Amino acid sequence: IVDSGTSLLSGPTRDVQALATMMGAMEVQGLYMVDCSQKVPSLAFTLGGKDYVLDKDDLVVQEADGVCVLGIQGSPMGMWILGDVFMRKYYVQFDWGRQRVGFAKAAPGPAAP
Repeated sequence: IVDSGTSLLSGPTRDVQALATMMGAMEVQGLYMVDCSQKVPSLAFTLGGKDYVLDKDDLVVQEADGVCVLGIQGSPMGMWILGDVFMRKYYVQFDWGRQRVGFAKAAPGPAAP
């Protein structure tokens, strides 16, 4: 599910825990945190036979005192919800008339001053 009303990536709890372990993240109150200096592997979602890759810069939603919060959370619903973390990198077009969803890499935003 692609949902602009969901801030993070949300997935089955067991899958998210396995990903967090692979990324070296630690869970604190339902959020996964990593040392900002450590490497984090990319995460790819395959939709319609095409890979949509999220790198560390895409996955980090907050940074403070050298700790990075990853925009991923577990959910008991048993499915993946691709929220704003995904939609910051990929433009999503909902075509209600044709009952389909299209994706394209989003144009980069303006550089921070």
